[in-house]
Amino acid sequence: MSKGRKIMAKLRNKYRLVLLNDTHFGEVFSIRLTPLNLLMLLSSVFLTFILIIYLLISFTPAKRLVPGFGNTNNREAMMELNQRVEDLSRELQNKQIKIDALNDMLSDKEKKFDSTSVRRNAN
Repeated sequence: MSKGRKIMAKLRNKYRLVLLNDTHFGEVFSIRLTPLNLLMLLSSVFLTFILIIYLLISFTPAKRLVPGFGNTNNREAMMELNQRVEDLSRELQNKQIKIDALNDMLSDKEKKFDSTSVRRNAN
């Protein structure tokens, strides 16, 4: 017999699981199982458990706890806030260039400035 057939023959052997009452030795529960049936039962319970957890995470507010699985409204708001921060930092940089140019003019560090050269340096 090949190795695969020996394994399948062992998986098809039947066993009886019996629960007995310890005080009067009465049979409470009895079931006939094969290792193959037990393996199928455990795998189906495991897959059902995985499916239930997936559904709970997908269709409840718990999905916000999973990184990268958040609400699209939150993502759009984050993108808008990021754009506003970039615009404000660019505006602050432009103002700082203008302030530096004014300070240089007021402190007699005489350079030739006009409005177009300051704008060109800001970009």
